[in-house]
Amino acid sequence: MIVVAIAFSVLSMSASATHLVGGELTYTYVGATATGQMQFEIHCFIYRDCSSANTNGTGFDEDAAIAVYQGNTLITTALAPLNPGLIDNIIPQNPNNCAFLPDDLCIERGEYIAVVTLSPSQQPYTLVHQRCCRSPAITNLNLPQDQGFSLTTTIPGNLTNIGPNNSPVFNELPQAFICNNYPFVLDNSASDVDGDSLSYSLCPIYLGGSYFSPAPNPPTGPPFNPVGWSNGFSAGSPLGAAAGFSINPATGMLTGTPNIIGKFALGICVLEWRDGQQIGAILRDFTIDVVTCNILAPGYDAPDPCTGMAAAFELTSNPSESYTWDFGVDGTSDDTSTEAEPVFTYDEAGIYDVSLYFETGTCSDSLFFEVVAVAPWETAFEIDDLQCSEGGWLGELNLTESNWGSEVDWHWDFGVNSNPPEASNVHPDSVWFPSDNGIEVTLESSAFGCLNNASLTLDLPDLPLADFILLSEPCSGLEVEFQNESPESGPFSWNFGGGGQLPSNEVSPIFTYPAYGTYQVVLTAGAGSECPDTQSMEITLLPANPFGEGLIVQPVSFCDSTGFVLLQFAGSGADELVWNFPGSVESTSASVIGQFPGVGDYLGTLTLYNAYCDLTEIIDVEVAVPEPLQGVEYVVPNVFSPNNDSDNDAFGVAFKSPSGGTLSNLDPGQFKLFDLQVFNRWGSLMFSSSQAGSSWRATDAAEGTYYTLFRSQHICDQNPFEYAGEVTLVR
Repeated sequence: MIVVAIAFSVLSMSASATHLVGGELTYTYVGATATGQMQFEIHCFIYRDCSSANTNGTGFDEDAAIAVYQGNTLITTALAPLNPGLIDNIIPQNPNNCAFLPDDLCIERGEYIAVVTLSPSQQPYTLVHQRCCRSPAITNLNLPQDQGFSLTTTIPGNLTNIGPNNSPVFNELPQAFICNNYPFVLDNSASDVDGDSLSYSLCPIYLGGSYFSPAPNPPTGPPFNPVGWSNGFSAGSPLGAAAGFSINPATGMLTGTPNIIGKFALGICVLEWRDGQQIGAILRDFTIDVVTCNILAPGYDAPDPCTGMAAAFELTSNPSESYTWDFGVDGTSDDTSTEAEPVFTYDEAGIYDVSLYFETGTCSDSLFFEVVAVAPWETAFEIDDLQCSEGGWLGELNLTESNWGSEVDWHWDFGVNSNPPEASNVHPDSVWFPSDNGIEVTLESSAFGCLNNASLTLDLPDLPLADFILLSEPCSGLEVEFQNESPESGPFSWNFGGGGQLPSNEVSPIFTYPAYGTYQVVLTAGAGSECPDTQSMEITLLPANPFGEGLIVQPVSFCDSTGFVLLQFAGSGADELVWNFPGSVESTSASVIGQFPGVGDYLGTLTLYNAYCDLTEIIDVEVAVPEPLQGVEYVVPNVFSPNNDSDNDAFGVAFKSPSGGTLSNLDPGQFKLFDLQVFNRWGSLMFSSSQAGSSWRATDAAEGTYYTLFRSQHICDQNPFEYAGEVTLVR
């Protein structure tokens, strides 16, 4: 049962009054003065708690300050005195003939009356009275003892056009007490002497006054600040969402079934309508107490949900004289009983609303029960016949109990890395699981809120795992040592990638390769089993010094300039290289023609890098820069002996400088003309070349005398060189 407690302080106006229960503000039109002013009689109703809960015995204030605003502009104030003869004791109404409210419940209403004179205006007037504070026991407000209230109403503008107006007036005194867990109906309807239409709503309530100024004079004007609601409560749900608290917008009947004991502040607005337009409203700010009531209704142990299709009702207290049961099966009249302790068996699973109408003398009422009728079911399952598959395990899913009705919904969770990871309302034939320990498989099933769950922890065997590393350092020769990181995953098979090499079944072998190069090594763990695993690794074998030979330093001669030298690294083991001759050459090319300041010797370095071997080698390089080339002298031999003794084995033209030095570094591209021909004695051409430096090896020629014609001009020659003569081939 809900209980509303209202109280007021008879102490000084500076004291806050936590015995306040609420109030409302109305007015009636008195008439016009001789000067055309409008007079209104203001009625301010205040409710207080007069029970023993008001331990200080605090009474009503002697008067109530009322302010009149247009917008936020104060127009006038009035001090309304309390009329002691109009104090009413609100007698709590029994909410039901089978329910009895507790003793010591008391609410009083005090009435304050004042008359205000206002000028006709196109703008409405707002009336307000404010008082602090509310009871600290209020459940649905944050720090209610620090929150007061503002009672407001509106005098519409345009009164000369729409005629005088009177506010609505509530027909009944508010009821402050209702029973917990028991339906209620409270009359909050109103009447309007002007015949205006009225509508009703649950509406916000507002702060007013403070601990330091509990009864402000004048009260502050609009806009008004709403109260602070506790979590789970609001102006639309002041008793909480589960109470089903609502007001009929046409009748003003307040209904609900509270489920929390306590004090609850709420607001009820009556809206005033004329010709389809809202012209005013009044607010009832009130507190309702939900209390525990004594109920004469028979007491029953309701059937436990989810225990079967039969519902048995066992009477525990307050036997009645007659019983009428309806077990809630739609479309049939065979679901009734007049027994005190009936047992009813449902044909179909479901949730049923069961009602009992009982009579005991003058007390009659109804009780309502919710029955969940569902036959129990089992959810046990097994995962059998586990077989390795694609790096995991494939298992068959088998239900050991499957007596499920069509009403049961279920959901599988096989783990996020499984396939499928989950399934709803289907039973997969098989499920793939990763090779992990402690995989939790769960089956959740439900029907009409009934739950039955099962789970299974899978400890799956470890699968073979191929995992190896190299213990040999890069560029350490042809012998390589392998270390198996999963030695328990045998048997093993090693393929060293050498081509024609036999596999090895050692755990961690040492293998000697036939040659340097790049090889693909493959380890198979679990070789010959149903679940093999492989690891592949590309390795590169290089000698301890991968750079080898290949350094070429060759001066380059030119006609009228000097300082050019060919720098070339012809080796194959360098990933990067740097030539560095300070002030002269800096390059990262494998072959570069460096220019030096002049004739002489120069020192520099060649730095070689090999990333695979993590090696760096610095080579000292010395270059000698020759004099400029002033011309080319040609030496044509007259005999040669191609007998492979590495001495005079080919017929070719030699080049010398004018000073007699041998020129072996001439670039063939420096010749404007080069034509060397050899004929036999019958005039047949035996050899011909236009490539400077080429020679005739006479592989298939016989001994004897041959004739040669030679013409050439180097870029440093002033004139072409021409020669005709004999050459003798001697074996």
